[in-house]
Amino acid sequence: MDFLKTEWGKLAYKSLGTGKEVSLIIHGFGQTHQDMVPFEALLSPDARFLFIDAFYHGRSVWRDQNQSLDKSIWKRIISALMSKEDFSTFNLIGYSMGGKFSLVTYELFPEKVKSLILLAPDGIKTGLWYSLNSYPGFLHQPFRQVVFKPKPFFRIVESLELVGLVESSLTKFVRNEMKTRSKRAQVYLTWRVFGGLRPHLPTIITEIRKQQTPITLYIGEFDKMVTGENLKRFSSKIKHIKVIKLPVGHGQLIEAAVENITH
Repeated sequence: MDFLKTEWGKLAYKSLGTGKEVSLIIHGFGQTHQDMVPFEALLSPDARFLFIDAFYHGRSVWRDQNQSLDKSIWKRIISALMSKEDFSTFNLIGYSMGGKFSLVTYELFPEKVKSLILLAPDGIKTGLWYSLNSYPGFLHQPFRQVVFKPKPFFRIVESLELVGLVESSLTKFVRNEMKTRSKRAQVYLTWRVFGGLRPHLPTIITEIRKQQTPITLYIGEFDKMVTGENLKRFSSKIKHIKVIKLPVGHGQLIEAAVENITH
C-alpha cells in the first residue's frame, strides 16, 4: 500500500501498473480497495491503476471527526495525489459511494478527466435507507444513539418492511452494514464527515457535454438501492452517455461490469 499524508489525514491506495494512463478507482460503502480488484483485468501495459481506500474504510485515516470533508479539501487531496504520483490527467471508475466521489472529483477537475465509468453511483438519487450518510445534521444525536443502542432502530426498519414501505433487499443491506458496533460506528462517522459531500449535477452535466467526456453508466437490473429509474433524469440529459443494464443486483455489479468490459 502507498499513503498520501495530508493535514486532514492519511489516504491509502494501491498502485498497479507503470503506464502513463492513470485511473482512479474508488469502492463503495463498507468496502475497501480490495473489492475493486476485479478491475485489474483491465490493466494494460500503458495503464496505471490507483485503487483508493475512502476515509473510514480500509487503511485510510481521517484525523478529526469534527472536520467535514468538503469539496475544497477533496480538491487539495486529489491535487496532492496527482503531484505525488506525477500525473496530470486521469480516468475515473467508481462504484456506489465511490461513484459519488467520482462525480465530485469530475466536478472539481472536468478538464483533467479523460473518461468516467460509474457503477450504480450514489450522489444522484438513491433509496432512503441506502443514503444513511446523506441525512441532515439535526439527526446527529439520534443517529449517534443507533451506534450504541441499535435495537429500536432495527425494530423500526423491520416494521417498515412488514407494511411494504421498505424493500427486503434494503433491509438486508441495513442489517448487514450495521450488525456490529464497529460497522455502525463506520456508518455514523462516514455520514458525519463526508455525508455533505454531494455532487452538483447541473455543473457536472454541463461540463460532460462541453468536454464531451466519455461516460459509461452501469445499472443492475435487480438493484433496489440505485435503480435505473432513479438515474434516468441524470442520464437523459447526456446524449452521448452509454447506459448498460446488467442482470444482477447491487452487490454483483462490480464483477458483472468487468466481465462486460472484457468481453
